[in-house]
Amino acid sequence: TGIGELVAVDVGGATTDIYSIADGMPEQMNTVYKGLPEPYAKRTVEGDIGMRYSIHGIVEAAGLQRIAKLSGLNEDRVEELVADLRQNTDKVPNGDAELESLDYALASMAIEEAVKRHAGTMEETYTLMGKTYLQEGKNLTGVKNIVVTGGSLIHTKRTGEIASHALYSASQPTSLRPKEAEIWIDRSYILAAMGLLSEYYPQTA
Repeated sequence: TGIGELVAVDVGGATTDIYSIADGMPEQMNTVYKGLPEPYAKRTVEGDIGMRYSIHGIVEAAGLQRIAKLSGLNEDRVEELVADLRQNTDKVPNGDAELESLDYALASMAIEEAVKRHAGTMEETYTLMGKTYLQEGKNLTGVKNIVVTGGSLIHTKRTGEIASHALYSASQPTSLRPKEAEIWIDRSYILAAMGLLSEYYPQTA
């Protein structure tokens, strides 16, 4: 009920949490599912991906070169800023153009890597019956709604650009991330409270 299946993303200073409320089973007849079905409501916490305390995890996952390209900064400057942010975890851009650019790149890559880990994968294989697809994990390609929150997303005008990294990419064709989705932004951190309220007062929530 409501808006239907969704993916939710919460990018924090230490972790990036991903939620999917979706069936996630194969959509094509020639697809074989590998392993046990995953829960309809699934949550994963990426403890090595965060904007400050786990900042090096983002750089390691995405690569220094990609962070530099997205931010528009050279690699040496990215390394300097990353080292500084790891030591000064409460630092925020506050109008600093370099930090704003770096945070954009870091948040984008945090989402891309965390959603990629959360979503399932699809691979081609060949059997006596011809070409078959092997799905492992949840197929989120048909999910039409993505909800995002976290300081790096709600305190920027580039939220949509950052959130778009949760979507399917032709450069990573085996990842079963959403192909087209509307982006919803929880700018006031209200969803957690509404979730609790809904247990007793669903209409109010």
